[in-house]
Amino acid sequence: MASSTPPGHKLVDLTEGLSLADLTSGEGATFEINFDNLPQVDEANTYEDADVLEHLNPECCGIADEDTYEEGEPFGKVAAKMTNVLPDGKIKKRILREGYGSVVPEKSSVTIHYNAYLEYNDEPFDSTYLRKKPFTFVLNQGYTVPGLDYAVSTMKLNEKSQFLVHPDYAYGKFGCAPRIPPEATVLFEIEIKNCVNSGACLTYTELDEGKQKDFGEVYKYCIALCDKAKDLYKKGMIKQAIKEYNIAVSKLETCNLKDYASQEKQQELLHRLCKNLVIAYTKIKEPRRSCINFNKLSRMCKGTSLKIPAKIYFQHARSLMLLGDYDFAEKQLRQAQRLEPQNKDITREFINLDLKRKENFNREMSLAKAIFNNTKINREPHEVDEITEEFKNSITSYCKDLIDDANNTQYSLPNELTNTEIQYVKGEVVKHGLKFENTKDGATEKYFISKASEMVKNHN
Repeated sequence: MASSTPPGHKLVDLTEGLSLADLTSGEGATFEINFDNLPQVDEANTYEDADVLEHLNPECCGIADEDTYEEGEPFGKVAAKMTNVLPDGKIKKRILREGYGSVVPEKSSVTIHYNAYLEYNDEPFDSTYLRKKPFTFVLNQGYTVPGLDYAVSTMKLNEKSQFLVHPDYAYGKFGCAPRIPPEATVLFEIEIKNCVNSGACLTYTELDEGKQKDFGEVYKYCIALCDKAKDLYKKGMIKQAIKEYNIAVSKLETCNLKDYASQEKQQELLHRLCKNLVIAYTKIKEPRRSCINFNKLSRMCKGTSLKIPAKIYFQHARSLMLLGDYDFAEKQLRQAQRLEPQNKDITREFINLDLKRKENFNREMSLAKAIFNNTKINREPHEVDEITEEFKNSITSYCKDLIDDANNTQYSLPNELTNTEIQYVKGEVVKHGLKFENTKDGATEKYFISKASEMVKNHN
């Protein structure tokens, strides 16, 4: 670091510490921080949730609230800082914090926080902040007083504003006893927390069948479904979000495309939907459906500019681990690591993969031992196997372990099972509400026991 130290002064590097001698010496001291010695901080990149739109934090953007309503302040003083929303001045507005994007669409589902004041009153007569629960409603559907409905329809996402509402648009001539007197003007302080364009969904359902195949209409409808699904996902309603995503996929795949530009937009939105479905299905431990969407995504990206991001390889690896396919899971984790070599979540998942592999190996060894003890040496081909108690107990334990295992949906079985042993396993598996499955890898037959989908749902 270049510096110019005055004659007779000593340069002190604050990152190396400051001694008492430096302060008490008769010489002057010039203090300078050497930024080269400061520790480097890696940005975290986590992979837990779907690609859900997070609203900007106003503090991070340098957006701060202006003064809010001072309890007991005359409404005339507040009105002087406002502009008319309606020409007759019966609804007035003042923006305290700017929002972003466009004003909320008609018939949107909006989530707001608000305080509602009467003139000269010290406390709000109604407050979602005090209830610690925001208010969600659909615009222009009569769910609230007209003034609040109208006020929100002028706002943008993250905006915070004050509105003075005349009795004609509030609680009218009679008020709402005992809290609101007759002919009361109301001051609302409103903050928009979230918005889902459900209006596009309502409009689409009113179209005739031919129009519902038009890409332009389908695209608007699917964007609205995506917004709705994001909102559901953020609230933890993942299965409901998956339903909305799948409806959007179905509509996009069957719509009429007019030109190449429409096809590009369709593929981009399908790409986004399939990514979210991979993550959502992994989250609720439905790995097969996650893998189906990953395969669809992979085919979509071939020969195009579309790419599979690291977090999707990561989530696919988790699904494969749930299915007990540890070798392929490792390949997918390696691909994620190539794309983001510094990501700590990926490194931790390799450790988790190693632990699961060892657990699976120990289970298989225990079962293989029981199979070996159950098998007669030098038996004749026509000879019927006798199933020992040790083998029966091992299979029963194997089934119970899978049922109790919240982290796996499938266990593999050793390949050396005889026909008699396979028939016994099938019966025991059905008795425990599980499924027996087999696949062929070349000439080798592989056997598995798997949880039924309902059992996986109950675990969640």
